[in-house]
Amino acid sequence: MKYFGLTALAAVGLFAQPVIAGDAPDVENRAPAPAPQDNWRETYAYTVGMQAVIYGFPVVKNITARYGMIEKPNGQADMPLNTWFHSRRASDATDKIHSSVTPDLLYSAAWFDVRKEPVVLTVPASPSLYYSVQFMEMYSDIFAYLGTRSTGGKAGKHLLVGPDWNGETPAGVDSVIRSPTTTGLLLLRTAIVDRKILTASHKVQDGVAIAPLSKWQNGDTSPSVDRDVIDPAPPTAPLPFFASLNLGMTESPPPAKDASFVAMMKSVGIGPGQTPDFSGMDAGTRKGLQRAMVDGLAFLKQVAVAGGNTKVVNHWAYGNKVWGRTAQTHDLLERAATQSLAGMQEHHIEEVVKLRAFHDGDGQLLDGGSNRYTIHFAPGQLPKAKTFWSLVVYDGQYDLIDNPLGRFSRGSVDRDMVFDKDGGLTLVLQPDAPAKKQMANWLPIPRSKFNLFLRAYLPGSDLIDQSYTPPPVRKMP
Repeated sequence: MKYFGLTALAAVGLFAQPVIAGDAPDVENRAPAPAPQDNWRETYAYTVGMQAVIYGFPVVKNITARYGMIEKPNGQADMPLNTWFHSRRASDATDKIHSSVTPDLLYSAAWFDVRKEPVVLTVPASPSLYYSVQFMEMYSDIFAYLGTRSTGGKAGKHLLVGPDWNGETPAGVDSVIRSPTTTGLLLLRTAIVDRKILTASHKVQDGVAIAPLSKWQNGDTSPSVDRDVIDPAPPTAPLPFFASLNLGMTESPPPAKDASFVAMMKSVGIGPGQTPDFSGMDAGTRKGLQRAMVDGLAFLKQVAVAGGNTKVVNHWAYGNKVWGRTAQTHDLLERAATQSLAGMQEHHIEEVVKLRAFHDGDGQLLDGGSNRYTIHFAPGQLPKAKTFWSLVVYDGQYDLIDNPLGRFSRGSVDRDMVFDKDGGLTLVLQPDAPAKKQMANWLPIPRSKFNLFLRAYLPGSDLIDQSYTPPPVRKMP
């Protein structure tokens, strides 16, 4: 779909190269602030624009991601709307998506669109193998789950409807799930029992289905062909971030409770119903928004690296307790920076708890170009998880690290790890292979800055209440 002649931006998909997620300009490259005598319109537009970046970043990232998977696929994911795409392999270093994907699950994705009619989701029975279907609206919050925790791994058929749907529930449907936006993303995550044998995981993937209600009722199993979605603004467009913001917020309007902020955005020509063509905008407003676009994206990147406003223990930042529910608590900065920019969407804490480290135990940035590290879990200190735990290394763009072993994580699925004599576990993080006796516990890192994610799926209570103490990352001599 084309808007005002704009062509496509090189977009992010589930397995595609992003533009906005990890490439925000550095703070030192921002445009200079206007002198006091400069046009007041610039200062006002800058002030509003900075808040709009915080508010609207997720919807810009998501229309860009959707475009890169649906209309102009530029990664592994390639599917029409209302269609499942299944990755039949674990994620690896070739997946340049800047979204902190884990190699410990198989991913499946479907961009739903219920503007014309609801869709029916079919999920399989899986009493032993973990899976979850996560429902994300376009501002990146999670509004529903199906799967092991939420529905007991039971088979079922569920009707997904838009915010204004008021039809009758058809026979044969187990529940009705209402989306806050008329389009969004479904993510199926399926556990891996053995990294080399994925048969059981593939069976779960093969058991999910999605179909428009009318086709489901008629038994029509013909594939969807609809690939018409919004084109995000190209980098060469005037104010490309805000042009994409206007398109995304027009398609997915904010909730009524945010009406006052929407009115403020409108005063500088941004928000739902506003044009992505800024040719008629006064020079002061345009300059202010240009500065806000640069500084705002850099600011979100800064907040993401700092871990956001959450509990930090031994320089590990807990995932925010309101992840996936940020709109309910008005925590829009967490939504933009740590939920969307550093990932794409985040789970509710009862599904998975994540801790992220950008720093070692001394507070220094993790850097494989000048240091080697260890992480020592004392006996009983491994994360408690009903499904699995894992430690994953990411580069500065939140992608997995290329290495000769093709090893991107260590965790409970890796039964070859060697435990200490006292029952503890020591992991070795360095760019080069360690001594032979340490190979099973080696997690390769890049010769550059990197970060870590410690995950626990179906976590223990001490992770949920954040009383668990993770071990610090220590430099090796």
